[in-house]
Amino acid sequence: MPHPSSSRRHLLQAAALTTLAPLRTLVCAADPWPAQPIKLVVPFPAGGNTDLIARILVKTMADDLGQAIVIDNRSGAGGNIGVESVAKTAPDGYTLAYSTLSTYALNVGLYHKLAYDPVQDLAPVALTVQVPLVLVVPASSGIRTLTELLKQLKSQPGKFSYGSAGNGTSGHIACHRFVRMADVDVQHVPYKGSAPAMTDLMAGNVHFSIDAPSVVAPLIRAGRLNAIAVAVSGRIQALPQVPTFDEAGLPGLRAYTWNAVWAPAGTPQAILDRLNAAVNKALSTPANTRQIEAAGVVPYPAMNRSQVQEFMKKEYDAWVPLVRSMRMSLG
Repeated sequence: MPHPSSSRRHLLQAAALTTLAPLRTLVCAADPWPAQPIKLVVPFPAGGNTDLIARILVKTMADDLGQAIVIDNRSGAGGNIGVESVAKTAPDGYTLAYSTLSTYALNVGLYHKLAYDPVQDLAPVALTVQVPLVLVVPASSGIRTLTELLKQLKSQPGKFSYGSAGNGTSGHIACHRFVRMADVDVQHVPYKGSAPAMTDLMAGNVHFSIDAPSVVAPLIRAGRLNAIAVAVSGRIQALPQVPTFDEAGLPGLRAYTWNAVWAPAGTPQAILDRLNAAVNKALSTPANTRQIEAAGVVPYPAMNRSQVQEFMKKEYDAWVPLVRSMRMSLG
């Protein structure tokens, strides 16, 4: 039979462990974030503009946060599949989305019903870059001006086609607007990303496309594509020789996208603010800035989360009704 003092000692030890259990839970809950690697979902294939900029930024962000950041290319449905996966993930700061204007606003206007609500289900973290878009044709076509391209497209209505990185992408919207403004009859061929679209464009299987400078500029310099016009108000640093649409003869065509980081709604404010600071630091690092500008995109100045939310609201309010007015629903 156990000695009474031994039994009392065991009872006291059990009571102490019971008392400490909630304290342990509190300590675990207060573990500093991040305590494990972070997954950054890019909802487009590797090799495209969005993927390229994400890969420039993540190393600096990882060094700053003290944890690896692993890029997960999860493409499909114009970026919706990857962003939906983030929107439905636990809001713990370990799964983020690096995506675009398309998945935040354009797709709201394109699809009757999305499986996520970009305003309610996602928390904006930080803006990264604005991406002007460029109209390009195969170099083998011999076309060098907008006038020549329009002459070709109007010569045989319905014969020619344009390629995009996918339904609902910014390049798709830009091409659709171009076709309407130029009043030409051409077909759309969607691809699973910019890389296969450019491959078919260079082969002459489609006849023009509109995409980001980071995608098209190397191919222009290599003599594989001819640049026709940029869809912003002024010429861009990466392709200073390329006229704007205003200069080329189709005034008013504007097409761009932007990249941003999101977390699932409900992510703690302290984590969102820490991520915002890490993204802004990565953008301001001179080496990163040089790579970003060389890719033909423009880094945004540092913004806090309130400024990011205000920016996104304005973009949402501007683009959703515009896309709906184009009557190009994708389901």
